[in-house]
Amino acid sequence: MIEYKNKSDLQPLIPYKTELSDAELEKLALQIRRDVIELTYYSGTKSSHVGGELSAADILAVLYGTYLNLKPEEPEWKDRDIFVMAKGHCSGALYAAMAWRGYFKREMLWNEFNRAHGLLQEHCNLYLPGIEAATGSLGMGLANSCGYAWAMKHDNQKDRRAYVLVGDGECTEGQSWEAMGLAAQLKLDNLIAIVDYNKYIISSTTYEVMNLEPFENRWLDFRWHVQRINGHNIGALRTAIEKAKDPATAPGKPRVIICDTVKGKGISFMEKDAFQWHAGHLDDMLYAQCMKELGL
Repeated sequence: MIEYKNKSDLQPLIPYKTELSDAELEKLALQIRRDVIELTYYSGTKSSHVGGELSAADILAVLYGTYLNLKPEEPEWKDRDIFVMAKGHCSGALYAAMAWRGYFKREMLWNEFNRAHGLLQEHCNLYLPGIEAATGSLGMGLANSCGYAWAMKHDNQKDRRAYVLVGDGECTEGQSWEAMGLAAQLKLDNLIAIVDYNKYIISSTTYEVMNLEPFENRWLDFRWHVQRINGHNIGALRTAIEKAKDPATAPGKPRVIICDTVKGKGISFMEKDAFQWHAGHLDDMLYAQCMKELGL
């Protein structure tokens, strides 16, 4: 049995159960944010891609707390939904959601993130059960998800879906647009893409590097069903995913939910200086400030 050096006093805010209310999902999102700060502080580098992890916390809370049909005790279960974290550098938030769902013990978060020989690498690690795609290179996740969605259709698995969380930065890449076209061509209406549109990439804003607007129109031109919502509103997320899941919504069309989000959501100094917190290091003082702002 592995003995872990780092110990955390953080306790789950909400136990796992099959149906969570909006208020409980908000608690889960807060737990994910706290866990991201904690695992960043304890990581081998005291760093993570923390800004984009915090912007995606509500999305991941709703997916793992309500919609993903999974069996953590049987990661290769043939009837599971597929989730691909296309923005694979933001794996810390995904690992926090997976730990809550029961894929591994919480202690791994504080002891195996960004460490040599640890399973919780900063880009999604295929050696970890429950990770469906290695997405360190941006732009590949949506194409990968097309493959999963097509296989489900090919096998006539009508109750399964492929979900993919896409970063706005990778939406500037050609492979993403090729995948958008392919999904429409193959009529993958069992594919639900969710875009974490926090509008910052590693070098600047999306507006300055490669303006995606009019973002909705671009997806519409590629023959997708499009919704755009506040990505930090739990109710809006649930409503949008329910609509995207409904086969009657747009038969034959893949679905995208564009989530307007805030990079570094929940931490004031990260929100104010999002460019500097695409990735970042936490010393003792910054760690304490983060936890104070997250209610501890």
